[in-house]
Amino acid sequence: DGNGNLTLVGNPITVGSHPHNVNVDKAGRFVYISNHDSNFVSGYTINSSDGSLIPINPAAGSPVTDSTDPTNNNPHWSAFDQTGQFLYVIAGVPPALSTLKSYSINGTTGVLTQIGTTGPLVQCAHGHNVIVTPNNNFVYVACEDSAVIYSFRRDTNTGQLTNLGATVVAGQNGAPPTAPSAVADPTSSFLFVGATNSVTVFNINPNNGTIAPIQGQSNFVSGNSPHNLTLDSNGHLYTANLHDSTVSAFSMNAGVLSQLAGSPFATEGTPNQVVVDPNGLVLFTADQTTSTVTRFILNGNGTLTPNGQAATFPAGSGTNGMGLTNK
Repeated sequence: DGNGNLTLVGNPITVGSHPHNVNVDKAGRFVYISNHDSNFVSGYTINSSDGSLIPINPAAGSPVTDSTDPTNNNPHWSAFDQTGQFLYVIAGVPPALSTLKSYSINGTTGVLTQIGTTGPLVQCAHGHNVIVTPNNNFVYVACEDSAVIYSFRRDTNTGQLTNLGATVVAGQNGAPPTAPSAVADPTSSFLFVGATNSVTVFNINPNNGTIAPIQGQSNFVSGNSPHNLTLDSNGHLYTANLHDSTVSAFSMNAGVLSQLAGSPFATEGTPNQVVVDPNGLVLFTADQTTSTVTRFILNGNGTLTPNGQAATFPAGSGTNGMGLTNK
C-alpha cells in the first residue's frame, strides 16, 4: 500500500531455479524473472485487478527465452528500455563468458522476440547487471568478476545495440576489483558503479555513450560489497551492501558523492537488492539470508528510518530480488 506495507497476493508461483532479478514493467503489464541457475527467463502478465501473475507460457516456469540456446544459460538480469518496447538480458557465469541478448516485446501478450545478440563479451566474466539510461540512448552491463563495464549505443527505433567496448572499474585501496551493479542519474550524465567496498563514478559522453571517471575523486567509500544501486527522485544514491547487511545513502553533486548522516543503515540481513517505491516515501531491501524484505521510511533529506519489527516482511527462501510497478 502507500505506506509500504506488503501483503501476499495469491499463492507463490513456480519459476526457474534461483530467481535472481525481478523486472517489473513500469506500466504494470509484465514481469520478467531472471533465473540464475536455469537456462531461461520466466515471463508473466500482471492481473490489473489484484496484482497476481499469469504465465505467458503454460510450460513449467513460464519460459520466454529459448532454453535450448546455451548462451541463454544462467540469466542474471534484464532491463526494459524506457518505452517498454524492448528488453535486454545478460546471461552466463564463469567459466562461460556473458552474452547480452536484445528482444522486442509484444505489448499485448508479453511474448519476447529476439532481435539481436552481443557476445560472448570477451572481457565480461559474470555479467551481473544491465541498465538502460533514462534518455534511452545507451545500455551498460556490469561484469562482476572481471570488474569491467561494457558500454553500448542503442538505436531508439529498432532497439539494436552497438558495442562500444569495456572500461575497467578500480577497487578501493587496492582491494580485489569487482563490479556487480550500475545505475545512471536522471540526466544520463553520470554512471554510478558498485565497486569493491565503494562506488566509482563515471561521466557519460552524451554523443556516443563512452564513459570515463569524473575528474578529481571518482571513487567513494560505501559499505562492504555494494551489490546493487538505486536512486530516489530527490538526488540521493543508495547501495545494498551485501556483506555487512547495510544500506549506504549518499547525496550527489555533479557526480560527487557524500554519505548522509547515519549511513550506513542496518538491514535484516545480506541485502541483495535495494529499490525505492515510486511514491518516493519508502525504500525496500531484498534480504537473502533472512528471506525477508526490510522497509525503511525515506526521509526528505535522503536518510532512512527503520520501523523495527513492523518493517520486516517474510518473503521466499533466499530472497534475491524484488520489483515494483508505478501503479
